[in-house]
This record gives sequence, structure tokens and C-alpha cells, in this order.
Amino acid sequence: MDEKLRCEVATYIWIEEHCPDIPIPKLHAFGFTDGRQFTQHDQASLLARFCRYIRRQVHRLFGLSLLSNYHPSSCPPTSKVGHMLLEYIRPDVGQMLSTTWESFKDEPQRSRRLFKAISRLILSLARVPQARIGSWRFNPDDCTISLTNRPLMVSTMTFEHSGTPRIIQQDQTYCCTDSFVADTLTLYDEHMRHNPHAVADEEDAYERMAMRTLLRAVSHHFLMRELRQGPFILQFTDLHQSNIFVDNDWNITYLVDLEWICALPAEMLSVPYWLTGCSVDEIVGEQYELYDATRQTFLSIMDEERTAKQKELTLILRNSWESKGVWFWASLKSLNAWHFLFQDHILPKFFANNQAIALLKPASNLWQENAEAMAKQKAKDEEEYREELERNCSVK
Repeated sequence: MDEKLRCEVATYIWIEEHCPDIPIPKLHAFGFTDGRQFTQHDQASLLARFCRYIRRQVHRLFGLSLLSNYHPSSCPPTSKVGHMLLEYIRPDVGQMLSTTWESFKDEPQRSRRLFKAISRLILSLARVPQARIGSWRFNPDDCTISLTNRPLMVSTMTFEHSGTPRIIQQDQTYCCTDSFVADTLTLYDEHMRHNPHAVADEEDAYERMAMRTLLRAVSHHFLMRELRQGPFILQFTDLHQSNIFVDNDWNITYLVDLEWICALPAEMLSVPYWLTGCSVDEIVGEQYELYDATRQTFLSIMDEERTAKQKELTLILRNSWESKGVWFWASLKSLNAWHFLFQDHILPKFFANNQAIALLKPASNLWQENAEAMAKQKAKDEEEYREELERNCSVK
């Protein structure tokens, strides 16, 4: 809980400081589960505010961690519950995009305004290059923020909460894309091992083990050598219709839920998949053509919005599409669509045969030692999972 909260608080502070053009609600106060609470420094005395201003300038001058405008609250904690007190977003200012999405998603003018606003958000975050892969963290001891937390994504937290062993430690950041990719692939491997509902049967277990092996084997094809050491860029990893607030014309008025913003390899950036109204694993056939057309429109708008220095960013987005890298990176973020992405998009880059998975199934033996025992165990786990599910449903 505190890790997620520290990252979200730090991200709010960083955006307020470096991206004032990104509309976010004002963060008034926050507190952690250990009882420590913090409030904005504009509530302090004039002398305290002046001293804080001087300290902030010293931090800037000597390249120290950014000193925030928040200080420990003198009020005793009412409860040890993690919390954030944010500015209230009035209904006349904006409503969640999800409330009007189905009604207006096919309207060209509204869509263009939305594409323009989202491209500006992406470009604004990417404007300041980062030296490492990770997430911003608020440090309660000195009220600073630093890029010293592991890259916190939805998949990481979801897997760990469901019982997957922690692979990437909280204070682990990366200066090289290769090691980040290797650890992320290992995280997904461990999730498959520990998730009782990971496969449908023994045959499916062999196929998925083969796919995990092959995904790691082809990963180097999608890493840009010239960007392995960075610079890395801040990205939205969970931007969707319910954390975007818009007015009636679909101009973005506010963004919320910033905890999943991370500094990641530039190749990991992509045009949001939900802009065509489908999930990432549904982008096949006609939906693929529709998404491709939407993607091209979005990138044309981004070209209009970007600065000359950001030309490389749209080039990376286009190259990633041509190389199929966009699907590889999506497989490192998706909770449960990685195998569809591998079968539908990544494997066809190397094999034209529709039966390639069946032909390559022996690769499952390279996923781990004694793969046969693992396949049998995963099939048994699935049977027990279904039996428990049936028992729980019958009780209800």
C-alpha cells in the first residue's frame, strides 16, 4: 500500500514541478500507514515558507533530489490509513471519459480533440529524459522525491498480490533495457508457475511453456541497441477512459490515478489500444485494420504537436509498429493477453505456418528442468482450481 502511495504522491509532485501543462487535481495532503501525514507548505508560516524556498533553491543548485512543497503535519493522526486528499473535480468542470465514450467514440471532431490532448500529455511527460528505468518515490524523512523505486506497473502489483514471488525489489531501478526486460520476463514466468489458473490442461501447459521460452528467445529483436542505456522517458502505463476527465467537447480537463506512471524504454511507448474501443488482444482482422488507421491518425496529430527535438519519438513509435515490437512490449505490460499477442503478432514475424506453436512445442523443455512434471502439476492445479470454484458457487 505505502509503495503505491509513495509513487503516486511523488508523481503528482514531479508533474506539478516539471509539467504544469498536464491538468491534474491539486494534492492538498496525504498520509501513510505508519501514521505520518503531510500537508502543503503554503499552510505554513511566512518564515517557514521562505526557509523552504531557500532550501529548494539549494537542492536545485547542487543537483540534489527535488525538495517537495510538502511538510510533516503537526496534527496527530486520526488513523493509520494511507490516504490522499485531492482537489474536488466538479461535474461542470469535467466527467470521466468512460461516461460518454460509447456515445461519441465515432464522432470525428471529438476524437480529434481527444487525440490532440492525449498526444500533448505523452509529449509533455517525455520532454524530460530520465537516466534510469523506475518510478518516482516520495521520501518521508526529508520530503524529497527521487527516481529510486522499481518501475511500478499494474501487472507487477497484481501478480504479487495473487501470490507471485517478488522478482523486482522495491528499490531496484535499471540503467539498461536488457536487464529490465529479462527481469520482467522472469516475473511473468513466475506468475505462470504460481498461478493455479494459468493453463487449461496439460496440452495447454506445454504450449504456454514453449511460448514463454520463445518469447525470451526473440526478445533481442525488439530492443534498440542505440537506446539500451537510455535516455528513458516517463510513460502512462494505465491510461484509460476512467482516469481521464473531459468536458462536453472531449477536451481533457483533468487526469487522476497517476501511480502507474514509470520511466521506461522509449520503445515501450505506444498509441493507446483502447482508442478503437477494443482490448489489446482483440486487435486482429478488421480490428487490426481499424486500429492501424486510428494509429496513423494519432501519430499525424502527434507530429503536429511535437517539438523538433521530439521528432525521434514519433519515429520510434512508427518503427516499433513496423518491427512488431509494439506487440512484444505490450506483452510485458498486459495482465493476461501475452499469449494472444505472441500467437497473433510476434510468432508470425518468424513463422508463416499457422501450426507453428504445435511444431515448436518441444521448446517447452527449455523453459525449465523437468518440464513434464511442471506441465502435469499445472494441469492438476487447474483441476483443483475448478473444483474449488464449483464448491464456492454451490455454497452461494
